[in-house]
Amino acid sequence: MSRDTEAAIRALNAWLDQHEDEIKDDDVDELLQQFLEEYNAGEYEQDKDQAYDLFDQAMEQENAQEAKKLLQQAIELNPDLLDAKTELVSLQYDDPIDRIHQWTNLLNEEKEKLKANGYFDEENQDEFWMIFETRPYMRTLYTLARQYLDMHSYTMAIGILQDLIELDENDHLGARFDLAGCYMMMEDTEDLDHLIDLYDASENVAMLFFEAITAYRVGNYHQARKYILELDDKIPEFENFVSGDLEEDDIDLQSGMYQPGTIEEVMFNMMPFINVLENEPLILFMNQCLAKVDDSPLN
Repeated sequence: MSRDTEAAIRALNAWLDQHEDEIKDDDVDELLQQFLEEYNAGEYEQDKDQAYDLFDQAMEQENAQEAKKLLQQAIELNPDLLDAKTELVSLQYDDPIDRIHQWTNLLNEEKEKLKANGYFDEENQDEFWMIFETRPYMRTLYTLARQYLDMHSYTMAIGILQDLIELDENDHLGARFDLAGCYMMMEDTEDLDHLIDLYDASENVAMLFFEAITAYRVGNYHQARKYILELDDKIPEFENFVSGDLEEDDIDLQSGMYQPGTIEEVMFNMMPFINVLENEPLILFMNQCLAKVDDSPLN
């Protein structure tokens, strides 16, 4: 959902609150038409929407000082703009521990507000991404999880990523891939298998790669070989990726997007755990599997 759409939804919710006493089943269409006419005429360009515009401008800035200035202006217009406050922390604090403290404080404050407005009631618990008002909380929570991943604090990241999935069972942020990577790093085959079953992701190439490395790390070499050969069948570039012969022209990660079932999917989701691939015995093992060495005990 674009920010323009989110702005329209905010305006609609505010307008419905104002006209709550007028709304009846037989005139909803007429009132919504009235709202659209007013909205399209620009009557809802209020401080909050201006704050979001400033936030968007800040995110496009290459100059950190200019981005800070825009974010501060956005927060002055809308003190509840959690996205702006979250990004401002990233620019104001270099120390990861300081960032963690600041983001944790922001999350605690936001959670209390959301609780007071009923968003943490049981009926909303697994639908947070579908509720506009709870999305900023989800984004900041995910930002905190990624900070822990950068620090290789996998236990801390796991707790947050599990919370994200509980709050949004359809996992619109893709937290399940980071969680699978954490389980790989912790050599937790049981929770990894459970997560893959939960999302019916046994054929997903990123999940297969996490499974392959986890099986190798716990000594289940035959299972690891099976996953590696499955990946080779699914991804044409997989052998070149393992051997280190993959050309830059063969991959595209610049946009942060990828097509499902491609080597880009594997590489994108492995980024927080890329140090695993510095393990020379693991790379040797994968190359042996792909070469199907006749005298290998794995054949």
